[in-house]
Amino acid sequence: MQERWCLRRGDPEVEALLRQELGVSSLVGRLLVNRGIRTPEEAVRFLEPRLKEGLRSPFLFRDMTRAADRVIVALAQKETIAIYGDYDLDGISGSALLFSFLRSLGTEPLVYIPDRVREGYGLNAEAVQGLAHRGVKLLITVDCGGASHREVEFARSLGLDVIVCDHHQVPEVPPPAFAILNPAAPDSGFPFSGLCGAGTAFYLAWGVRNRLRDNREAGAPELRDLLDLVALGTIADLVPLERENRVLVRHGLTTLEQGQRLGIAALKSVAGVEQVTSAAVAFRLAPRLNAAGRLSSASLSLELLTTCDPQRALDLAQILQATNRERQATESAILNEALALCRNDPQWDERATIVLASSNWHPGVIGIVAARLAQRFHRPTALIALEPETGLGRGSVRSIPGIHCYEALRSCRNYLVAFGGHPMAAGFTIARSELDNFSQAFDSAVKSQAASPSILTVWADCEVQLDRLDVRSLLEAATVLEPFGPGNPEPVFFARNTRLRAPQAFGGDHLRVFIEQNGKALPARWFQWGDQPLPPPDVMFDILFTVEPSKHKSDGPVYLRLLRLRPSRSRTS
Repeated sequence: MQERWCLRRGDPEVEALLRQELGVSSLVGRLLVNRGIRTPEEAVRFLEPRLKEGLRSPFLFRDMTRAADRVIVALAQKETIAIYGDYDLDGISGSALLFSFLRSLGTEPLVYIPDRVREGYGLNAEAVQGLAHRGVKLLITVDCGGASHREVEFARSLGLDVIVCDHHQVPEVPPPAFAILNPAAPDSGFPFSGLCGAGTAFYLAWGVRNRLRDNREAGAPELRDLLDLVALGTIADLVPLERENRVLVRHGLTTLEQGQRLGIAALKSVAGVEQVTSAAVAFRLAPRLNAAGRLSSASLSLELLTTCDPQRALDLAQILQATNRERQATESAILNEALALCRNDPQWDERATIVLASSNWHPGVIGIVAARLAQRFHRPTALIALEPETGLGRGSVRSIPGIHCYEALRSCRNYLVAFGGHPMAAGFTIARSELDNFSQAFDSAVKSQAASPSILTVWADCEVQLDRLDVRSLLEAATVLEPFGPGNPEPVFFARNTRLRAPQAFGGDHLRVFIEQNGKALPARWFQWGDQPLPPPDVMFDILFTVEPSKHKSDGPVYLRLLRLRPSRSRTS
């Protein structure tokens, strides 16, 4: 893999203006400019996003009035409402959000989360029929349903109205739902397409609340207490943390920090999280909440997010902790097998993608491993778990910046049974007999999107001297820009001519090391180091890194998190 490291140059004049007008440090000024912020007004909106000014009306959704009024009719007539959510954290948190919201309005909705292995993604006819038999009249989907044309038509034939809350790419013919709320749809009416499923569910709750207030209904609830669930789904689903998402997540992290939800408080305790940052959600809370849906039942995570029993919350958090350990072991085994297949691929140098399949792999974990491989090799990656009984395979795709994996799958649709997703992540079902055809077609589709997919450009925000560095001040400056994720990555720092001292493996595939420059050594970690050889102590390296507190404690030690290294050169590209 060829890499090109580039150092952002900033704009000293604008940085000086921001320092003068806002009283921020020189480093914060540089980081803001690097994110395209040029005026004090833009900086204030970025650093202090406000709910009232930062969130546009839910009624910009074309179908919002229709959807909200249908929910209000169901509440007034005491109809049975069902929520049908996806089994990943976006669907789980969005389902928990609507459940909590509707319960606060005096109803007790049913919640159905399909089994990942047995039922797969999206609506299925058997589940819909079961809900109809239980008296459901209104079905609301969360993070699914946008491509379930036949299932929605079947629900209508059974007398159910369906409101779709989804954010995945839409098919050419939308399902015949009563209302569709999907920011990714070209005709949705909403000006920001980046909402996740939980974010879209929040907008539905907001629309219902506002219509109740318009009708002067008593008891229309406040929505701030639901923002923790929005933050969980938004961070976990890797949607861009821009515009509405930045506002929702920034305030949602505050709600998570307060820990008023019993299940969140229990999970934070079990996971050892004291300070809730976007990284704490992404790497400690979300994996535990997702683990149940990957290996057992996502209903455990749903119950954790909605329980009012402190002991049950603790019990569930401990179950998720144990399930996550099992997930980690399964993931490690799949990753090692996948890496061996990569090493033995005779066409490795000619391919722009990774496509691997095995009957030994658990379909609930392959998406994580695909993300690891895509990041490590900078190639869109599709992993497929084969089912010997059916002759089918379930695939998960993870992409890289600049490659739209859903569109790549669309180019291969003749070889697929079904597919769905969004630009950075997708899923599909495939017959074993079509694996070779799909592999070639997927590789061609990716190559057609990028002229040079094998060259990775990596940007650093600024260069630092470790021997003059106050690491905690660096951390504090970076933290001002939270939350981090797609669209607002963590600040990346560059240091040249360093040595790596006392490397030590830990946690299976991570690395502890001290980074030395001009006689000063700082503790560092490299996560997912894997099976790479240890760096020699007598070679000087240039490094790219971020800074993090240990175990996400505000007063704990601070370490460098290594991202990349290369033998030292005289200057950056």
